Amino acid sequence: MSKRNSDVQPRTEKIIKLLPPDGGWGWMVLLGTGLSNIFNQSMLSLFSLLYGDALEAMGHETKGAAIVLSTMLFVTNFGGPIAGALIKITSPRFVAVLGAFFCTTGILLSGFSTNIWHLILSYGVSLGLGLGFIQNASFVAINGYFKLRKNLAVGLAMVGTGIGQTLMPHVVRYFLANYGFKDACILLASLSLHGICGTMLIQPVEWHMKKIEEEIVIDEKMYLLDEKTDAISKKDYSSNETSNKNGNQTTLPAATDFNAKADSKSVSSKEKKMKQSPERAKNKDGSMEGPTQEKTLLRKIYDLFDMSLLSNPRFINIIIGTALTVVSIQNFSMIFPFFLQKAASMNKQQTATCMSAVALADIMGRIVLPILQDRFQIKARMMLIMTSIWLIIVRQILAYQRDLYLLLILSALYGFGRSMVIVARNIAISEPCRTEQVPSAVGLGMLTMGIIVPPVGYFLGWIRDYTDSFLICITAQNMLLLLFLAMWIPDMLYFYLQEKKERNKNVRKSIT
Repeated sequence: MSKRNSDVQPRTEKIIKLLPPDGGWGWMVLLGTGLSNIFNQSMLSLFSLLYGDALEAMGHETKGAAIVLSTMLFVTNFGGPIAGALIKITSPRFVAVLGAFFCTTGILLSGFSTNIWHLILSYGVSLGLGLGFIQNASFVAINGYFKLRKNLAVGLAMVGTGIGQTLMPHVVRYFLANYGFKDACILLASLSLHGICGTMLIQPVEWHMKKIEEEIVIDEKMYLLDEKTDAISKKDYSSNETSNKNGNQTTLPAATDFNAKADSKSVSSKEKKMKQSPERAKNKDGSMEGPTQEKTLLRKIYDLFDMSLLSNPRFINIIIGTALTVVSIQNFSMIFPFFLQKAASMNKQQTATCMSAVALADIMGRIVLPILQDRFQIKARMMLIMTSIWLIIVRQILAYQRDLYLLLILSALYGFGRSMVIVARNIAISEPCRTEQVPSAVGLGMLTMGIIVPPVGYFLGWIRDYTDSFLICITAQNMLLLLFLAMWIPDMLYFYLQEKKERNKNVRKSIT
């Protein structure tokens, strides 16, 4: 009897898994995102060149510029959580297009500014909010379209920012010389309209999902359904088995992180009926349960922004660590031209050459490093650790150099390493999250940067002014990266040991 049962083949059922395309229309999404980055994200590096003379005519110089720029950075980072909530309510496409519209409006209105408050509202608030929306929505869209080649996809999208930072200063200089400030802003706003066209290419990923047919053992499906409902009896399941044994197909989403949200909704029609039946609302004593209690406003806000992520110590460690890397590279980028001119005694042409070396190497790094990362299957967190060690060594050596050719080589090496921090930041934040949590996770990461970057950046600037030493200031920036490494490396080791222990446990189970 037992032998006859052992010879019986398990019943199977065909299902269709939905997987991200990892290409296809995703390349058009990258094209649109890159186009938006060229004309919108590059505006951050154009501030002094475009608005410097206008602020001086208004009676404001360095202090006024710092106020406008700080407002823009503040609004950009604090707009991240708002963008995350809007993405959950609407779609990445809607939020990206809305962000591109805010950018165009901000650039256009800034050309009509007659006092600093006009610039704060147009450049600081409107452009800042638009950039925050675009950053969050574009990453969420790319994260949805790509799974295996996500690192390369994010790198290619970020190339647009590098191209914009390289080419747009020359465009702005030409506009200012030939048309004046007001008309230059109008022309830049017209170029920014390309960002709206680009973000329109972000179609819903559901339109382009790949369908892969697989066969599963019915008993496995029963186990999955039991895990979700805890209410399906074996008798009901047997009847369902009989209705499907003739080869009928059922479409189920893939059991991956990408489709976790859809997977939670993929239940059979019989299960849905059971959920809707009155018997399911009865208690054990036969009495009916009361109506489900409505969520309070605070609870709805808590769920909308996925504040439960902050209860995970690893996630908090990740967003604080990424914020430390960002403030370190941002502060170095700010003082680098002054270091070249004052400490290395270079003229403006030599300074521009070194900065161009940083920009070109940055663009190359955004293409090459993600390819290497995918080739050797290196996680984003590990890439951030490796590139942070790279930056510490390169910048510390650079701080002692005065020769032009050595500085050119070190500038290129710095730009190459810096690119990976920019590319891997949001990927590292999203790695431990479910797909539906990614918008909120990226938003919380931006919020953390908005909280940490201003005070830490101000403290690094104070060190430079107080010591009057670029060497000490660069060393302090590297100390931030050392703090980042001290936070991440123990956590990564613990995570690795836990994974190894779990693998060994599974191997022992399979043997027994």
